[in-house]
Amino acid sequence: MGEQFNVNSQHSFKGFLKRAEELFNNNGYVTFKWTTGRQRTSIQNDSIHLFCRQIADACNDSGYEMVISSAILKSDLYVPWSQSSVKERIWRTVQVAKYPARKSTTQLERKEVSEIAEIITRHLGENKGLHVPFPSQENKP
Repeated sequence: MGEQFNVNSQHSFKGFLKRAEELFNNNGYVTFKWTTGRQRTSIQNDSIHLFCRQIADACNDSGYEMVISSAILKSDLYVPWSQSSVKERIWRTVQVAKYPARKSTTQLERKEVSEIAEIITRHLGENKGLHVPFPSQENKP
């Protein structure tokens, strides 16, 4: 059975300590897992996926195909972008370059999602002429 306890004040900290003591006294064994900072939200996660899909569509519609290079192919292979290829080759590349310790989007803090999206949006606009804003309440499709 799992629980979640957010600690963001002295009051909630004391409540957590009390609950931890109760759990230990009642069960004799407790494992605690924690995260720090304000992790990205499920809405941000959905927005990352939508953003990647919109980038894939914009790239494909503009003729910017993904290039696969390999010694065995002997020449470049051009394939359409997909949501997952954008996430892996564009989003994750920027994410790991900016935040090397964060290999997964689940490790991102809320503000970091916006920072990565801004870098990608700016680059696509300045270098490819593509305008793909990060999804928000203001620009819902």
